[in-house]
Amino acid sequence: MYRIIIALFVSTFTLCNVCVALNIESIDSIKSEIDRLSGDDKLEALYRYSFELSTSDPDFSKELSSELLKLSDKTQYRYKALAYYNYGEVYFYQEQFDDALLYYKKALPYLLLCKDSSMLSANYSNIGLVNYYKANYGEAIENYEGCLAIDKSLNDSLGIAKTYQNMGLVFGEWGNSDLRTTYFKKALEIYKKLGDKMSVADINLNLGVTESRDDNFKSANRYYEHALKVYNELEDSSRVASVMNNLGCNYLKMEKYDLARSYFTKSVDLFEILNNKSGMIHALSGLGDVYAVQGFKSKAIELYKRCEELNKEVGLLESRMDNLYSLYETYKDIKHFEDAIRVIEEYHSIKDSLFNDDQNNKMLELESKYIYQKTQNQVSELTAKNRLYLFVITIIVFVILSGVAYWIFYLRTKRLEEKQRLLRLEQKVLRTQMNPHFIFNSLSAIQCYVLDNKVADAVDFLADFAGLMRMVLQYSQEEYITLAQEREILDYYINLQNRRFGDKISYNIIVDEKLDNTKTMIPPMLAQPFIENSFEHGELFKRKDGNITVSFTKQGKVISYCVEDNGVGVDESTVKKEKNSKKHKSLALKITRERLNLINNKDRSNKVGLTVEDRRNYGAEGTRVVFTIPLMESN
Repeated sequence: MYRIIIALFVSTFTLCNVCVALNIESIDSIKSEIDRLSGDDKLEALYRYSFELSTSDPDFSKELSSELLKLSDKTQYRYKALAYYNYGEVYFYQEQFDDALLYYKKALPYLLLCKDSSMLSANYSNIGLVNYYKANYGEAIENYEGCLAIDKSLNDSLGIAKTYQNMGLVFGEWGNSDLRTTYFKKALEIYKKLGDKMSVADINLNLGVTESRDDNFKSANRYYEHALKVYNELEDSSRVASVMNNLGCNYLKMEKYDLARSYFTKSVDLFEILNNKSGMIHALSGLGDVYAVQGFKSKAIELYKRCEELNKEVGLLESRMDNLYSLYETYKDIKHFEDAIRVIEEYHSIKDSLFNDDQNNKMLELESKYIYQKTQNQVSELTAKNRLYLFVITIIVFVILSGVAYWIFYLRTKRLEEKQRLLRLEQKVLRTQMNPHFIFNSLSAIQCYVLDNKVADAVDFLADFAGLMRMVLQYSQEEYITLAQEREILDYYINLQNRRFGDKISYNIIVDEKLDNTKTMIPPMLAQPFIENSFEHGELFKRKDGNITVSFTKQGKVISYCVEDNGVGVDESTVKKEKNSKKHKSLALKITRERLNLINNKDRSNKVGLTVEDRRNYGAEGTRVVFTIPLMESN
């Protein structure tokens, strides 16, 4: 699995730490100088040396910060704040992010009391940076919004630009490419006005990341080469290492493995010299991917394990998740199945903790907030041109918003009333979508693999079965999912069913080129009960040419979602089921119709239709199920 590409994250604080290697005589000299001072001069010296030594001598820096806390009076808020801030700096540069976050937060109330806006902005920025590294993206955006408000009040153009850039990076990692690009462009406009060559190069690096994620590798490499040239001129080793890592990622995806290995190796060497553990994690993991794809599995595992050890100190959850998946794939390739299962379980545990409902809801809330603020800014521009026009607009907007608010309240009330009625039916739908028979049959298949000593097949089947269960639980909670998600779960489900029957049945999933996989929305898993019937009762496995075809076709303003098999047909299948079990009662059609009634009651103007036919009516064999779904696309 390919690595998450390193994007450049910038600090919004302009002070720089002086990296000086101290010997015992230097420490004694500093202590003597501080001892000679008194009052505020002594406190200022304690702060200054503590800050300057936070990277080169962290233990002495913490000792000075501790002394600053003891000597500062309860009302000397600024020095209390600076002491806690310096503690945070020490732990940040040691990449102990939990401790860094703790002390940055301790500094906050004192910075608010002493009204030091510049330091407050820096502290918000650092908290945002730590939350970014810990994949707490919603909190990171909130921190940067606080930072941005202060920078604007100070008319700090450079601070505003850097905060925009960092917000773009957070939104990018969070999966919102539109907001990422918007904030990058805002930052770039300010950097160009300021003539900031380094920062323009930083934006080029980040735009390269954007292009790479869209698989535009040649365009991405052009951005990277531009940034690399500037960083080499300015002798910025850290940024040079980051760009080399990104170039390694690109060449790995382009299957130019020698180039990829060369760039990753250079990146590792530079990060190691800089003692940058986060950078080393990304570069070592990428190098492991190169060795894995070239067949050097033992070397790849060695590098992945080294990343795990480093990450225990740093705590980069997304990087750890990617690294674990690569380790799982490699263990599976060399048939170390116990290790593979252990690693994939740990991977899923981290994945579930990262992408939970709270994170997704916070993303939607922030996106709505951004759109609202954008609209307000446009209205403000109109105000300057024509106050009377604004007054009329305000009245109209107020009336519209009042009407919309009332309508939303009405719809929410109706939705709450319907939810109680839906609960029992939703449970039945879930049971129908993935009933106990399928789960029992799947476990039986796994047992057979194990008894036949087909451990690799058992592990693969179990991994796919776990993936399917996870998707079912996730998507069954959604009213609509994308066509790509529906196709993914269908592929998992049909493939697993087919493996139970010895891969005797061919299947196709066809999507009309006119439909956008990532934007077209449909209700989830409508066809699953009918596909199950095709396998269980259609007797496809008895045919040499057994086939199931699932197709999505755009027909005007609707989607035709069709499932066809060449089994015994719906009429003959029903007769055989009744003969085999007097108590058998197929609920697939009944519950699907109930579910469609609920969907259609919510929107009577755009109804979903269902037709089930025996293909003998058309001179063929098998069953044909067709859903007609109104065409709907996400924004």
